[in-house]
Amino acid sequence: MPWLPGLCNGKDVWVEVDDEGGMVVRAGRVPLRYSEAEGAKLYGAGRGNVTLFSGKPKELPPARADEPAAGSAATGARKTSASAPSGFGSAGTRTAAQASAAQAAAGDLVASFSADSVVCFTDGACKGNPGPTGAGCVVKLPDGRRFERHAALGQGTNNIGELAAVGLALDLLDEQGVDKSVVIHILSDSKYAIGVLSQGWKAKANAELIAGIKLRLKARKAKLHWVAGHTGVAENERADTLANIGVDESRRGLRR
Repeated sequence: MPWLPGLCNGKDVWVEVDDEGGMVVRAGRVPLRYSEAEGAKLYGAGRGNVTLFSGKPKELPPARADEPAAGSAATGARKTSASAPSGFGSAGTRTAAQASAAQAAAGDLVASFSADSVVCFTDGACKGNPGPTGAGCVVKLPDGRRFERHAALGQGTNNIGELAAVGLALDLLDEQGVDKSVVIHILSDSKYAIGVLSQGWKAKANAELIAGIKLRLKARKAKLHWVAGHTGVAENERADTLANIGVDESRRGLRR
C-alpha cells in the first residue's frame, strides 16, 4: 500500500494514501505508522490532527494493526522518538536522494496551490538559542507582485523568530490590502510554529505572541504548511537570508 510522510500532533509519521496521493480515511480515522519497517504498529488519528506532505507515494511493507483504543496517535507518539524520520532527513546531513525528495515535495506543494491564492514563505533564525534573533518572509500575491521583509528581534529564541516570521507575513498582507476572503498559504520549516498555531499544541512559552498571531490567522483563510528547510526553493532560501539579516542586526544592537 502507498504512504506519504506527514505530521500527527507534531510527530513525524507515514500516512496511508490512495493511488493519487489522497489521504485514506477509514471509519473516520486516518491510518498512520511511525516506522517504515515491516510489522510496524498501525495507528489511527483524526483527520484534523494529520498534516500530509506532498510528493510521490512510497510503497511500504505491511504494518501491524495494533492501534490503541483511546483513539489517538498521540499515545504512540509519546513512545516514539521525536527524531523519527520524515523521509527528508535534516538540512545539514541529508543524502542526495533525501535532498532531491525534499525539494520535489516543496515544489509539488507550491504547485498545488490555486493561482488566485497568496503564498508566504517564512523563516526564523537565532544564534545561540537564546541569542540574537531574526525573522524573514517573502510574500507572493496572485497578480505577480512580491514583497519581503525582515525583523531584528533582539535577544530571543529560534521559536520566537519562527513565530514572528508568520506575523511579518500577515503585516505585509494587511499593508497591501489583501482581502480577508483570499486563501493564504503560509510555509514554515518549524514544526513548533505550525503546532502551536494550527494543531492545538499547548504553549509553554511565548503564549502572548502565539495568541496574537492565532487571532490574526483566524481572521483570514490561512493554511499553514510544513516544508523541509534548505531545499533549494528560492523563496524559502530568501526568507532564511532575511532572517539571518535580522540576526546580524540584533547582534549589533539594532531592533526593528
